[in-house]
Amino acid sequence: MKQIPVEYNVFKVESELFGRKVLEISDQTTPAEYSEGLEKLIKDENPWYMNRLCSANDLPTIHAFEELGFRFVEFRMFRYLRIENMHLGAHSFFPYQLTDLSEEDIPRVFEIVNSYPSDDRFTRDPLVPAGISLRRLELYLKKSIANPRTEFLYGLVNHHTGELAGFRNGEFTSRNTVRYFYSFMDQSHNTQAYAAMLEAAVIDTLVKRGITRVEAVTSGLNVQEINEAFSSLGFKVEKTMVLLRKIFD
Repeated sequence: MKQIPVEYNVFKVESELFGRKVLEISDQTTPAEYSEGLEKLIKDENPWYMNRLCSANDLPTIHAFEELGFRFVEFRMFRYLRIENMHLGAHSFFPYQLTDLSEEDIPRVFEIVNSYPSDDRFTRDPLVPAGISLRRLELYLKKSIANPRTEFLYGLVNHHTGELAGFRNGEFTSRNTVRYFYSFMDQSHNTQAYAAMLEAAVIDTLVKRGITRVEAVTSGLNVQEINEAFSSLGFKVEKTMVLLRKIFD
């Protein structure tokens, strides 16, 4: 019988950080297919870390992968927002305006990021080396600047002082859809009012570009982001997933 290959994606940023491949198994791959194709997968990729997303209500699949050595690391909420008819009046925020950030803005962006404690699935995982989360975030932010056709890094800037109040990055996944990644506010502007200003300015900019749908994935750890997304912006939940991971010797 012909062996069915395991479908997967390679995470380039994480693979660079760990020095070995970091993979995500397709959520269409069954536990039986994974077991059958694992030997070839290890031979081809020599992975160190492997993810598999499962529907949060699919307990048989979750338990089957746990029996194969995977462990729970994160609950994820996939949410979306329709923005085609939104006009949030960001032009009235002057002197604060939204700007495409560039390489010269990276030091200030990193200063803002470093002012917050790391708190994500890598930080909390006892088998992941310390310091990985921050280096991973910095690489993803650099990637957004290096790929302006497919990603964005927008900053809310005071054009009188040049001060960076906050930023958001993400990617254009289709002609009319974006996926949000990270958002940070400078500690001096870390208030609900400035955060709302950033979100409104980003949405107005995306609408002008013809974007009609915003997607985002929020960790169950981030209760503040969940509350803000639903109470102020009107995001809706599309699905919930459980992220499992397996680490190899």
